[in-house]
Amino acid sequence: MMATVPLLLTAIIVIALAILTAKAMNKTANINGKYSHSQRVRLIFSGYVVVLLICVVLDTVHPANIPNGWKKVDTEELEKESIDLYDAAIAGEIANVGSEFLLKKWNFDFNGSQLHLGVVQDDNLNTSVIVERKKLNDGKIEAAYYQTRSSVNGMEVTGLANPPHPEIAKDELLLRNPRISKIEFSEFTNVFSVKQFTGEDFFTHHSDFSGGQSILYLRIPKDLELIDKTGVNLNYVE
Repeated sequence: MMATVPLLLTAIIVIALAILTAKAMNKTANINGKYSHSQRVRLIFSGYVVVLLICVVLDTVHPANIPNGWKKVDTEELEKESIDLYDAAIAGEIANVGSEFLLKKWNFDFNGSQLHLGVVQDDNLNTSVIVERKKLNDGKIEAAYYQTRSSVNGMEVTGLANPPHPEIAKDELLLRNPRISKIEFSEFTNVFSVKQFTGEDFFTHHSDFSGGQSILYLRIPKDLELIDKTGVNLNYVE
């Protein structure tokens, strides 16, 4: 509703200009024909103002950008969540701080001295891998996947995210890329007569996507040597 206030003020200004222009044109001599020049000016301005007002009304009453069943989110808040979760992971505090973002956990038995970290299906894994060394050699690898909220054009789409799938094969911990989720949606956009006053681009539309922070947190035995073959963002707890 607040966004329509500038448009209403613009409409009032246009109407005032149309009236002043028409009065000024009344002082000129009439041109042969059915309508005088000033009358034609009034008709043109009046028609344009009517179109503008109709667009303002449509902009006010058209369906909201957030469909029913979807949640509106603040992208700045989402960015802060991502930073806080990553900082907690690096500090070894993710289990306490990021419990609300925990999506899945795995446990593997492993008694080898070396573990190769690889990726299956795709060389590009859009997930940070953070490793914490335990104080004991307990022969167990613990994995936990954390995902902060994500959004598209201010709508939360976190529930559509899928976790990766780690699995142990001989001396390798293989990370299988998550299943891709496809999102298809449509939305209303302001027409030309509104865009010319709001400063929006007439011909292009940009979607805003915030993917959130995804972290695969590994807890490995104290003396286990981890050999990275993934090229992912791999870091150790400080």
